[in-house]
Amino acid sequence: MVKKNSNEAQKFSKLEMELLKEIKKRNLTDKEVKNLLSGFKNSVNLSAARSVKINKKTVKYGVISDTHMGSIYYDSKLLDDASKKFEEYNVDFVVHVGDICEGHYEGYRSGHVFELTHIGGDQQIEYAAKELSKITKNKHLYFITGNHENNTFYKLAGFEIGKTLEHKLENSTFLGNAEGEIQLPNNQKMLLLHPDGGSSYAISYRSQKIAESLEGGKKPAILHLGHYHKAEYIFYRNIHIIQSGTLQSQTKFMKGKHLSAHKGFYVVEADVAKEGIVRIKPEFFPEY
Repeated sequence: MVKKNSNEAQKFSKLEMELLKEIKKRNLTDKEVKNLLSGFKNSVNLSAARSVKINKKTVKYGVISDTHMGSIYYDSKLLDDASKKFEEYNVDFVVHVGDICEGHYEGYRSGHVFELTHIGGDQQIEYAAKELSKITKNKHLYFITGNHENNTFYKLAGFEIGKTLEHKLENSTFLGNAEGEIQLPNNQKMLLLHPDGGSSYAISYRSQKIAESLEGGKKPAILHLGHYHKAEYIFYRNIHIIQSGTLQSQTKFMKGKHLSAHKGFYVVEADVAKEGIVRIKPEFFPEY
């Protein structure tokens, strides 16, 4: 018998016990339990971004973000439009920049349950897998999760949904919570980032502050931002920054804060060279 001595192993054991307690409350099949545990074990270090490689010097890809599936404000028809446009443009792959599901806030967001079409992690994951299969039946999807999944499912039950969704959704790759990396040719990279914190009235303010926080040797060539529900492209500190829009209509919370939702999706085409991205064409498809 091997004795676990490391703090990480002891921490994992404690977290695993918390998860097992949660499993007992649910009526899960053996397969669902296996997938749940697999996803949990691979998400102990949520801050560690997973990296994949794309070996094309000219890449064309689709971008969606902040779908918030399970919310009454999620626009399923807009996802239909996006999947058709990705087919029409023959993109190489699609990225999702987080907040796939709405989550289930309790306590400090009283009444949140009345804004849900699907309640709890199981229902929202099943629904997300069904919806995202519109894309993955023909295109590979690289995705991260965001603050809505982390602040509810993970913090309340130790349940990172990313790996479970990856198991349920063919032709998909989970890159991490809040952050994921795609390696491009010539040592260039694309970073998917879903920060937390409040929005700003000046659309470019958050983009610039995040770019300023990145160290010189670790800057990506392309940075996709989720969370703020805005559509924007700027070139700052030699980073092509794209706020990736949303597929969720303006919520009551956003309306109360006088924040708009830029509904739509992107198709991006970029030429990758040793000196960086020498040509980029971010094309936004808005929904009115």
